[in-house]
Amino acid sequence: MHIAIVTDGITPFVTGGMQRHSHHLVKQLLKRGVDVSCVHCVYGDSNLPSEQEVIDSFQVNSGNLTVYTMRFPSLRNIPGHYIRESYKYSCDIYELLEDQWGEFDFIYSKGYTSWRLLEEKKKGKHMAPVGVKFHGYEMFQKNKNLKIRIEQFMLRPPVVFMNRNADVIFSYGGEINEIIERIGVDSEKIISIGSGIDDSWILEDPISETSIRKFLFIGRNEKRKGLDDLKAISSEIEKLPVEFHFVGPIPQTKQINSSNCIYHGEVKEVNALRSIIDSCHILVSPSHSEGMPNVILEAMARGLAILATEVGAVPMMVSNTNGRLIKSRSRKLLVDALNYLAYLPKKQLLDLRKNSLRKIDQNYRWSFVAEQTYKAIEKATFTNS
Repeated sequence: MHIAIVTDGITPFVTGGMQRHSHHLVKQLLKRGVDVSCVHCVYGDSNLPSEQEVIDSFQVNSGNLTVYTMRFPSLRNIPGHYIRESYKYSCDIYELLEDQWGEFDFIYSKGYTSWRLLEEKKKGKHMAPVGVKFHGYEMFQKNKNLKIRIEQFMLRPPVVFMNRNADVIFSYGGEINEIIERIGVDSEKIISIGSGIDDSWILEDPISETSIRKFLFIGRNEKRKGLDDLKAISSEIEKLPVEFHFVGPIPQTKQINSSNCIYHGEVKEVNALRSIIDSCHILVSPSHSEGMPNVILEAMARGLAILATEVGAVPMMVSNTNGRLIKSRSRKLLVDALNYLAYLPKKQLLDLRKNSLRKIDQNYRWSFVAEQTYKAIEKATFTNS
């Protein structure tokens, strides 16, 4: 089988959850002996990696891998630049492989990368079945910020077009499926498969608890990540007999000035990040909108309990069996959950942490996710051939 993976970046050349997902998907398909043509990009002034550097990044036998590296267009002086850049990138991709789209067995596209491709498909151009993957559908999730709502409104029309015209839609499930159906996609076209975590992340048992309980937040300074909610309840956090660790590029104006709050800044090196996660016991993810956050999977794989909000596909990962799941934007519920977990007896907290590891082992190993994806692609290819 020959599959085209078309994405807006892969790690380690671009940082982000979508990019990690793309990296692992390519790697796992290569392990299965699939012929993969991977189209990806870098941003800004970043150096274009050589084909060999990209091949080496997957650390597998890659004789069946073809790499196309591009630069994401930059139109920053034009209003609505991101959506314009995304369309331009989709046009560049289409033209790059214009004579090959009918030769693949399946085309797996991330984000807006198949926008132009699907326009041509709708016009009748012969090509392989196309599967579309938008991770969180955040543009359809609620947001109180007016600027973000305007941006969301601009992003919606091409997402609706692509979802309605693709052969299949890959979803994380849960609330994401509901969004996809609301924008006019038949439920039979939706393939629900969770994200995954590499085996190298997964511990067998939680690391023993230290004398002081440690909470952890990992994320960027974005309103949807809930950082403002934590800042707003800073007086309650200060009262807790815990340490609260923050990882990410968080400006001083958003930091809590308290002796029990520790800021590590942005941590890109994997072993350094694991070391911080391993020193903590409970991940706090109070997001207003999400897809299926890698940070929750990574924390679960290191044996942390999870306090998270009921958004996106998060309820598939988090429940009272491995932490606390609360309504988003409720600061009272956030305070109550923090207090509950801060004073939870050690044995009960250890049970929650063990259940995080159990969920990862049973549902979210990348080998398992890739097998589900491969079978879904096989079925879609057969159905549409």
